[in-house]
Amino acid sequence: MTPAVVLKSRFAMPSSEEFKEYINYIDREAAKVKEVLVINDENETFSVFYRYMDYMDDEEKQGALFTREEDFTNEQQKNSLKRLFQIAQQNGSPLWQDVISFDNSWLIKCNMIDATGQVDEAKMKNIVRVAVEEMLKAEHMEDSAIWTASIHYNTDNIHVHIATVEPVPTRKKAWIKDKETGRWEEQYRAKRKQSTLDKMKSRVANLLMDRTEEHNLITDLIRGSVNLKKEQEIDLSSFRKTKSLFQKALMNLPEDRSQWRYGYHSIDKARPYIDKIVDLYLEHYYKNEMQELHILLDEEADVLREKYGEGSRYQNYKQTKLDDLKKRMGNAVLTELRVYDKEKTKQLYGSRKSYNRPSLKQHYEKASTLNYALNNLKYRLRKTYHDYQRERNLAEFDRMLDGYEH
Repeated sequence: MTPAVVLKSRFAMPSSEEFKEYINYIDREAAKVKEVLVINDENETFSVFYRYMDYMDDEEKQGALFTREEDFTNEQQKNSLKRLFQIAQQNGSPLWQDVISFDNSWLIKCNMIDATGQVDEAKMKNIVRVAVEEMLKAEHMEDSAIWTASIHYNTDNIHVHIATVEPVPTRKKAWIKDKETGRWEEQYRAKRKQSTLDKMKSRVANLLMDRTEEHNLITDLIRGSVNLKKEQEIDLSSFRKTKSLFQKALMNLPEDRSQWRYGYHSIDKARPYIDKIVDLYLEHYYKNEMQELHILLDEEADVLREKYGEGSRYQNYKQTKLDDLKKRMGNAVLTELRVYDKEKTKQLYGSRKSYNRPSLKQHYEKASTLNYALNNLKYRLRKTYHDYQRERNLAEFDRMLDGYEH
C-alpha cells in the first residue's frame, strides 16, 4: 500500500547550484508557465524545486510562496526573503529542502479536497506551519531559521515544497569531504535527526486526519480499567483465581517496597505472577471492555498503515498500547501488594516503627524456615525412636538366645 503521506528531505550547501537557483526562484518574475512540469524521477522533485512559481493562470492559487507569517508574498516581501537567503549563503548556512507529498484520495477522506477538486490551501498552509515550527524546535533552530514553502500541483500527487536556512548559522561545524571536488572543507552540520523528520511527517498526517476522539476513547478504556480496579472492592489476596498467584508474587518481590514498580528490573521474578493476575482480572471483570479495546486498536492500526504504508511501524501501535495497559494494571496490583504487606506486617509486629522489624516476606521466609526445621526435627526424632526400638528389640533377641545357651 502506498503511504498517504510521504516526506523526502535533503540539503544543499552554499556553493551548490541548487542554493543559487533557489535564490533566483524567490526573486523571479511571476511568469505564466503554460506547460506542466511532469516529474517522473524522484530525484527530479528537488532539481525542479526552483523552476516555477506557478504554471497556470491563477498566480495566487498555484504555487505561490508562503511563509511563517504570510499566506502570499508580494514583491517587497520576496526581496526581503532573497536578501536573507543570500546572507545565509554567504555565512555558510545549508539550504534544507523538504517535500511533503500526499495521496489525493486520502486528502479527499480528510476533507481537504472538495467536490470541485479545490484544495483547502488555508488549512494546508497552517498545518505545514505547525509541522515546520516543530521541526525547527527539535533541531534548536526555532529562533535562528527562516523558511518559505509553496503548494504544487504539477504531479499526480499534491505536494508541498519547503526551504529553510539560517541567516546566522547556529549549528556546529565539522570537516566534511566534498563529493564533487574530493576536498575536505569545514562546514556547518546539515544533517537533521531522523526522529525530527519522522515527527514532522506524523504531525502533518495527524493534523490532516484528526483521530483525537478515537485516541481519547482508547485512552479512556485503558485508564478506565485501572480506575475501575481501584474503585472495586476486590481483594486479589483472597479472590479464588488470584489468591495463590498473589502470595507467589509477594514472595518474589524485593525487600525494599520502594522498588515495587512494574518497570523496575528488581521485580523481574515477581512479574510473571503479576501479569497472570492482570490477565485473570481483566478476563473476569473487564471482558467486554477488552473486546472493544482490541477492535479500536485494530482500526487505529489500519489507519496508521494507510497513512504511512506497509514499511512503517504501524503494527507496533497495538502492542504498545496493550503494554501500557499491562504496566498500569501491574502497578495497580503492586499497590495492592504493598498495602497488603504493610497491613499484615503491622498485625504481626504492631504499629511501633523499627528499622529492624522484619517485613511480611521475611516473616513468611522465617516461618517457612522454622517449619522446615521443625519438620526435620520431627523426622530425626522419629528416626531416633525407631532406631532405639530396633536396637531394643535386638537386645531382647540376644538375651533370648543367651537363655537357650544356658
